[in-house]
Order: sequence, then C-alpha cells, then structure tokens
Amino acid sequence: MPLNLKLVTPPVAEPVSLALAKGHLRVDFPNDDDLIAMYVTAARQYAEIYTQRAIFTQTWLRTLDNFPLWTGWNGTTNPVDRQNWPYYAGLWDQLTIELPWPSTVSVTSITYLDSTNTLRTLDPAQYYVDTTSEPARIVPANGSYWPTVMTYVPGAVKITYIAGSYGDGVDINTCPQTIVMAILLLVGHWYEHRENASELNLKNIPLGVNTLLDQAKLEIASFRP
Repeated sequence: MPLNLKLVTPPVAEPVSLALAKGHLRVDFPNDDDLIAMYVTAARQYAEIYTQRAIFTQTWLRTLDNFPLWTGWNGTTNPVDRQNWPYYAGLWDQLTIELPWPSTVSVTSITYLDSTNTLRTLDPAQYYVDTTSEPARIVPANGSYWPTVMTYVPGAVKITYIAGSYGDGVDINTCPQTIVMAILLLVGHWYEHRENASELNLKNIPLGVNTLLDQAKLEIASFRP
C-alpha cells in the first residue's frame, strides 16, 4: 500500500531565527531578510527529510485504502515474537498502523468511508495510540477490530495527526543544537553559493551537515502498512 502523506499545517516557528541566521552570515542590513528566511525554511525541510522526523509541531494527514486486515493465526509463532509469549506482538502486529514523521504528539481524528459509502469518524475509544514509539503505532482497542470500509475507494481511511519531536518552537523548544548548527551551515552555504554548480573545488567539511543530523536521524527502511 502506498504511503500517502500530506502536510496540512506547517510549523509556526523555525529552529533558527532570522536574527540568528543573520548573525551567522554576518549580515547587518535588511535587504536580504526574505531570502535568508527562505533559506532557513528550506534548510529545516532538508533536515526533516534527512532525519525522517518533524522538528516542531505540524499537522499531517495520512490516507489508507483500507484498515490493516488480520489474516488469522495458523498455530505457529514467528521466532522473533516467541520471547514475548504470552504477550507477543505477532497476534496484533498485523493490525498496526504506523505514523511517519515522529514524534507523534496526538491523533486528531480517524475518519473512513463505511461499506455504505458514509463518512464516519472512528470513536477514540475504539483505538489506542502509542506515541512513545518512533514511529507511533495505532492499534484497535482491546477486544476490537478495525471497521470495514467502502470497497474500491482509494484513500477511504484518513488519519489526521500532530507531529513534532521538539515542541512547538514557541512555548517549548528542545531542538538539539546539532540540528540548529546543521541548518546554519546550509544557510551559510546557500547564501554564499547561489548557483547549482561553480568552478570551486567543493568538499564536505568535517562534522558537516549530514553528520550533525545523523544524531537525530530515524533509522527505518519503510513504514507500515
């Protein structure tokens, strides 16, 4: 199933303020303020894509064609799940929905088209959200199963959620300084070199952008389902 994601509401603040960026660039005039602010946003977006996480709180929409289906138990247990008996995750793991761009703060709503093509909102009491995990996991509440959705309707299930690893950037800001430094390095590079290529012999600097971001990078190949 394709991973369909859409940014609904971007963050209200950036990890690097305009004043900090201008100080890093040694710029003391206002003419380039809009340009520098654009570089900051672009650098933050690069950092989020590289680390696979949302830095400050933002709203995302994930759509699924259907809820995950449980295919039944064949009487055997995957060896990697046996250590957790009798609580092994193999019985409910198939029903798990993961939310990209951690950390997930909360799930706003889960809506779906039922078998009569009626839009319904799933009662929060019908599911459990594990926001501690990265990525966050949503599973049906104990004793429940995901509802049946309308057949042949792409995106029949819509999950709206808030993600943000380091606060909202206004009242709470716990963004690591390694990420701030990586953004400043990118801003400085883009401000000084505004072409796609140049005759300069460019090299990656020691402890450069990606090395700084590696400390926050989420190591995961793909999300489920």
